[in-house]
Amino acid sequence: MLPISPATGMFQLMLVLVFGVALELWLEERLSRAMHANPAFPWLWRELCAPLLRSALVVGGALFAYPALFGFRSAPSLTTLLPANSARFGTLLAMVFLARFIAPRLLRLRGRPGMLDALQGLIAVAVIFSWFAEYLGAVSVSLWPGIAASLALLGLCFVMPSLAAGLGHDFGARCDLRCATVGLDQFFGKAMGMVAVAPIMTFYGYLLGLQIGI
Repeated sequence: MLPISPATGMFQLMLVLVFGVALELWLEERLSRAMHANPAFPWLWRELCAPLLRSALVVGGALFAYPALFGFRSAPSLTTLLPANSARFGTLLAMVFLARFIAPRLLRLRGRPGMLDALQGLIAVAVIFSWFAEYLGAVSVSLWPGIAASLALLGLCFVMPSLAAGLGHDFGARCDLRCATVGLDQFFGKAMGMVAVAPIMTFYGYLLGLQIGI
């Protein structure tokens, strides 16, 4: 396994997250038009469809950025970690999806969607790294990065997504006024909020990868 700058994985992750946000907004608009006569659609989208799509986006981004997410240029392939007859992918998606329902109730995060995205990202990184370490036979590694790093991650999760989303929303609103368009504030707000999750996931992944590199 050859080391690589974690920035590579972070940029790969950012690309997937921005693309996913654009897809999410496009699907929401299309489905809203098609289901405008169904009064239950807004609730169904908000409580089920959007969280599931966001969960798949986080998982897909983490897998796409592997193994650079852990600071490696080469590593066991995804087909090795996710064999065709394995339920690992479904289990990972289910864990990330359920976290979005459980966390708001246990941790009172209902008003912080960015922090939920970051939490989902950390779970995805942890699970993928556990598969990675298991394949290598690295039984001494831990998913706990230490007290100082955990506090730093918690602070980043609390501040970065919400701050970036606010800045993106403000920038998009200004673009709406200048270009006489509608919807850029929503796109930039969600896109910047998701982009801010990438450094958090990369930081955690790199800390985990250092255990393999040592």
